Amino acid sequence: MFGYIGPCRDELKIREEAEYKAWYCGLCKCIGGRYGQGARLALSYDCTFVALLLAGAAGEGATCLARCPFHPFKKRIMALNGPSVSFAADLDILLAWYKLADDWRDERKLGAPLGHLALAGPARRAQVRAPELDGAIRMGIAELTRLEKEGCKELDAPADAFACLMRAVGEQAPLPEGSARRVVPQVLYHMGRWVYLMDAWDDRAKDAKRGAYNAFLAAAAGEERARFLLALSQNEALGAYELLDIETHKGLLDNILYEGCAARMRGVLEAKDE
Repeated sequence: MFGYIGPCRDELKIREEAEYKAWYCGLCKCIGGRYGQGARLALSYDCTFVALLLAGAAGEGATCLARCPFHPFKKRIMALNGPSVSFAADLDILLAWYKLADDWRDERKLGAPLGHLALAGPARRAQVRAPELDGAIRMGIAELTRLEKEGCKELDAPADAFACLMRAVGEQAPLPEGSARRVVPQVLYHMGRWVYLMDAWDDRAKDAKRGAYNAFLAAAAGEERARFLLALSQNEALGAYELLDIETHKGLLDNILYEGCAARMRGVLEAKDE
């Protein structure tokens, strides 16, 4: 995905730091086991958050000691390949696959075709393993691409398209019956909107230089509008998140959603355009 959703490490407890590493490494190991070692390069912080959110709502928290091929001399604590981690691994591969195609189509990024080719096999396997998830992502990307090709000048429309994509992802998630099945998609909807707006604001200068579509540039929206929309999306995500009965990972998820996102947002909004 984009890499904006992560913890504020300065505020993490030692136990929570170890917990986050266990789930990040566990997702990495799961990707390698399901899709090959090269596919681990698609690993993202955003999909680690999805795995933790689903696990928190479902009460998953089991870990094990395992070796990492990149650090082979010492076993590490890693999350087990439960339903939440496996779902996040499929999601990670599919989102990376479609994003690389989008990067080449819209911005002609030189590394995108190589990355897209490298993920061709893993993406095909993910499409077979999770056809409904693939369909939801593909439809969302198609709508987003249509809006961008039309040069949509309404800032809310492309942000909503990506938000709807993430809500559809949440509707495919392996969650128990109950409130979590209704609430998690809403958390992901608002976080998807927040991520899209963060990425668009962060990329304004690069997109202007390349002549690529950018929602903020197309809408002629400035920092005040960006601050308002980002704060609104984060607050809506938090409102939905607080409806969840989180059984595990609550301290870590609280850190990510309250402190990590706020810190990342400040950093992007206060960065000077190059």
